[in-house]
Amino acid sequence: MAAYLKVLRRIGRVKGVSPIKYDCFDEDSSFCLEGNSNGVEFMVYDLERELMEQFQFKGIKKKELRQVMKRAEDVFRIEIRLSKPKAIHNYTNADNTTLQIIELSEKCQDIFLHILTKIIPYGNFYKKDKAVDIIWKNIKNIRLRRRMLRLVALIPEKKSLYLAQKAMNYRNMEKVMEAFAEINVSLVTISKRQDLQYLKNIYRYLKE
Repeated sequence: MAAYLKVLRRIGRVKGVSPIKYDCFDEDSSFCLEGNSNGVEFMVYDLERELMEQFQFKGIKKKELRQVMKRAEDVFRIEIRLSKPKAIHNYTNADNTTLQIIELSEKCQDIFLHILTKIIPYGNFYKKDKAVDIIWKNIKNIRLRRRMLRLVALIPEKKSLYLAQKAMNYRNMEKVMEAFAEINVSLVTISKRQDLQYLKNIYRYLKE
């Protein structure tokens, strides 16, 4: 859990959303973003640790607490919320609240993935050198490869996916992002300080 959170925090700011701290979440076990104006809230957290933090001062019996913790063990939870009417209307044309709820419930998986893919790039996570090596081996288009390598280098430098993309000053950034997805490599790399070489693509867990 902690390994994924450390990598995801390297995403930093994404277009339309920025990092935020919530009092209900331990910063070390969560990564949260809030829309600048679009009414989208994004939260990734270690469920077991968050429940432990919330329940330890509430007088819950140890037996009951153990049962709750067992169900939350190794659960990496991702939540996406549409917190403003503007966000809701992006996914439904219904004006009636009941109809909105029905339509959003039917579309919830598609909405979740639509927002998630705008925040977390698709692909396995590697150390920078390994990601660069895979790009060199798999991308034959020289210009595309150069842009991909530049983006990989810019993210840790700018500490933000959005700022790295902006610094590229390239209009067809979607093409670059698609190229990373095609070779199953995340442009967000694992820090040198992390004692691991590889993390499985988060989207693979959604298929299991």
